[in-house]
Amino acid sequence: MKNKSDYLDALVLAIDRQLVNLGKNAGETLLLNAIPLPQIDDDFVASFACEQGFRPTYNALKEAGYNVEPRSELTQYSNAIVIAGRVRKVNEINICRAWNATTEGGTLTVVGDKNTGIQPLRKWVGQRTEITESFSKYHGLVFTSQKSGDEWPVENGDIEFDDYKTTKGMFSADGPDKGSKVLIDYFDNRLRGKVADFGAGWGFLSNEALKVAPRIESVDLYEADYLSLESAKQNVRTQTPTSFNWTDLTAEFKKKPYDWVLMNPPFHAGLSSGRAAEPNLGKRFIEVASTTLISGGRLLIVANRTLPYEEILNHAFKRSTLLADKNGFKVYEAVK
Repeated sequence: MKNKSDYLDALVLAIDRQLVNLGKNAGETLLLNAIPLPQIDDDFVASFACEQGFRPTYNALKEAGYNVEPRSELTQYSNAIVIAGRVRKVNEINICRAWNATTEGGTLTVVGDKNTGIQPLRKWVGQRTEITESFSKYHGLVFTSQKSGDEWPVENGDIEFDDYKTTKGMFSADGPDKGSKVLIDYFDNRLRGKVADFGAGWGFLSNEALKVAPRIESVDLYEADYLSLESAKQNVRTQTPTSFNWTDLTAEFKKKPYDWVLMNPPFHAGLSSGRAAEPNLGKRFIEVASTTLISGGRLLIVANRTLPYEEILNHAFKRSTLLADKNGFKVYEAVK
């Protein structure tokens, strides 16, 4: 249960005080990077047209009764709210999208945590239009502008390198992370049969595995971030049967028999979360892998050297072997 107020409470308080004016008609207010709002009136819940591409948060919104899509083809809305995350360029893109989708005279609202760059974002918006209201509470900042005038140009945020395509805001959008580059050194003829890629991101591990392991029969990619998975569909270029699954592996995975599971597990619960490592997330990935592998099936995992995965590997698998300890990362092969 939530026991401490935060920047979302500041937004709800601003709504209650009518510093942020919202209608209550269904789908009247656009909510980008949507998160369930604490103690919000049910009428307001129905009024939001939400966008959220992170599957666990998407599921939480659905459960709370919000209308939500992973990616929206924006139309026109009486008002728009952008919940700022940690990636400034994504925030700027979302603000431009929200501005363009707000009808003339409507209200654009931006809210964020003071520790994640909301003040510079306020300055950035203020250079483009007048800030009509500004409200600070609970370590958060809420500010509004009235829509008037021309649309703002929207950057697409696309990135291309080495025949891969990504978008700003994805994990390791500028290129493969160090852990993944260590792991692919251990992709070889050992990979065969039915393979799953847990936390597949934009498809780097799957694509690299398919390049060097001709005995792979199929690959199923599982990823919680919608846009990353959309990029993976472009990046994994193969005639081998593949599937792309937008899934919260920790809560809604459906078991299938796999010969191999590959993973570079996440250690933060989404880009809008705090920066502290959450090793329990990786442990849960390992547990799920152990339930879906066939007897004798294998997990190939890379993780930061400091993350405590040895105990869960030894508990969930018949045996595990340390293949590498280099560049700050460990690679394990575990047998079911």
